Amino acid sequence: MSNQPHATNQTLQNYINSPFGLLTMKGVRIGRVVIEEVAIAGREAAINLQEIFLMACDKTKRLRISKSATRYPEPLPVASPARLLSIEMQDHLNDMARRNLQPRTIEATERTLKLLKLTCGDIPVSRIDHKHIYQLWDVIRWAPTGLMSFPNLNALTPDRSIALGKKESVQAPAPATMERHRRFLVAFFNQLVRTRAIPASPMAPFAEVKKDLAIDPNKPERLFDDEDLKRIFSPATFIPWAKCHPHRWWAPMIGLYTGARINEVAQLKLADIVQESGVWCIRIQKTIDADLAHKATGRSRQSLKGKAAVRTLPIPKPLLDAGFIEFVEDMRACGHPRLFPHLSAGVNRKTGETNARYSQGILNQFGRYLRDLGFPKGVGFHAFRHTFATELHHQGIPEEDIALVTGHSVSKKVPVLHEAYFHKKPAVARSKQIKALASYQPPVALPAYQRGQFAGQLADPSKFHP
Repeated sequence: MSNQPHATNQTLQNYINSPFGLLTMKGVRIGRVVIEEVAIAGREAAINLQEIFLMACDKTKRLRISKSATRYPEPLPVASPARLLSIEMQDHLNDMARRNLQPRTIEATERTLKLLKLTCGDIPVSRIDHKHIYQLWDVIRWAPTGLMSFPNLNALTPDRSIALGKKESVQAPAPATMERHRRFLVAFFNQLVRTRAIPASPMAPFAEVKKDLAIDPNKPERLFDDEDLKRIFSPATFIPWAKCHPHRWWAPMIGLYTGARINEVAQLKLADIVQESGVWCIRIQKTIDADLAHKATGRSRQSLKGKAAVRTLPIPKPLLDAGFIEFVEDMRACGHPRLFPHLSAGVNRKTGETNARYSQGILNQFGRYLRDLGFPKGVGFHAFRHTFATELHHQGIPEEDIALVTGHSVSKKVPVLHEAYFHKKPAVARSKQIKALASYQPPVALPAYQRGQFAGQLADPSKFHP
């Protein structure tokens, strides 16, 4: 094969574009270095060799220029030499942690990037192109069950992964799942562009995944009607299921009357139950846990979906009538800082940090309770939120007032004006919330709490979680 640099580079590029069989190159000369013979099998091997070849050519060229003493060596072009994908991946994930992003978001991003690495191999990021992305979509589409748990994941080839998935006839990912992968990749490569690690993002041509408007007639409705609510809170079933567990007793009631997210309810602390101008309120907020203060990150076991989730809710009258404040007083006497101490936030096995997910326990328990009542799979605690917001909408409550209760973000046409000049007036917001909450009157009768009802469960602190 020709030993001219231009011809060698063109040969490699042709092989990269359409790899076929084994490519053998002999007598390649770069400056004083001669490569007697090299054999290449596969596109990624050709990309790695081309990377070495171009760097060597560039270095030789700069040395020749400097010898003339009339010109300065030109600086390396942007993204040369590029670092390996594995190194850039780890730096990106570390930076996400520095930005205090949710551990779940970081873990989901890591899964996407591992699929990228499986697809293109651990090559310099400057060599990742649109062909890798096209192949990545196939890998994601046909990812076999438990792919990320494969003990030999690093040795698995894209073709082998796709073949395993096709053999299992795996179901195609939902459009929302594909869009989530795309967003993670866009964020990763955009950061590489901003740090001048690569000249352009290979994700630039890949647009947002269009939402699927198809309706699955077999998918259960995520709303509770009046009969559903009566069945859930029937004294014959609800009291026996919930009477011995504080979180079982109160979490569904709070979800029913406030539409709060399950983790917002599960992570409540006694300090979050306050009285403002004579009105008992629940503060949905994130506060520091003293025993985590020594950590560099994760100073709170609580988590929030976003800035809009921070809010203070008047406690609806049905909850007060059911004895919620009496329960709070019993918990104060218990001495534990949280309302539901039997729920655990969980610990990340990799980092040892909190998962900040107090909701998992009650989510599983309430889900099993609904299955026992005959509700279909896919209907759970979150249906309270859908039901609550839908009912307020039908009652004619303005969307902005519903958002004050549910913690949804409201579209802002002039964000600077909203953030800097429209200062919140708690009294006005509270009156709107009270009106919205009072308009929701589901046809259920909540069981009354008895002081000391959970004395037996609260007597053993060894069963409490921080």
